[in-house]
Amino acid sequence: MQETRLYLVRHGETIWNREDKMQGIKDSPLTGKGIEHASQLGKKLKTLSGGIDKIYSSDLGRAFETAILIGSHLSLSVTRDERLRERNMGIFEGCSWDYVREHYPDEFAKTVSDDNDYRIPDGDTKAEYIEKVVSFLDFAAKEHDGGRILAVTHRGFINFALRIILSIPFHERLGIVVKNAGIAGFTLHKGRWMLERFGDL
Repeated sequence: MQETRLYLVRHGETIWNREDKMQGIKDSPLTGKGIEHASQLGKKLKTLSGGIDKIYSSDLGRAFETAILIGSHLSLSVTRDERLRERNMGIFEGCSWDYVREHYPDEFAKTVSDDNDYRIPDGDTKAEYIEKVVSFLDFAAKEHDGGRILAVTHRGFINFALRIILSIPFHERLGIVVKNAGIAGFTLHKGRWMLERFGDL
């Protein structure tokens, strides 16, 4: 019986990534490096044992473009899913974390605290975003039993998925760098997702 596998991929590098700006639900275009990395990842995934059955993507441009580039190498279309979006970072979007620490010290402290119900002004709470991540993980498990699913998403989504699956509290430092076009691979074992691989293929 084939195991269910889920591969979460962060989108390729964007202009705002290069400028160290938070994007959230705002968008900026992929850089040439981002386009190249997405294409290279598509070529690598083509050689993956067992292949890929289905590609999902955040509906935000940077992720969807990455997914299309990957899909072109796998001869697969891409299905948009809003649950794969980045967390809405509200007033922080377009700013660097250093800028936020300096200009929004109270909001920053609450954002990184253990209060999952704190809402970034004009943005999401952690609890709301956790709900979206869990919803997609449950969907992948139930709707793709024995399948191999690729989901192109964002650093925030992958960070939250890792915390949920590895039981790491949300107020603690994750200690893992999720690189552009990096991949986190999970296997469903006895109804629970388990981390199988992380980083590059």
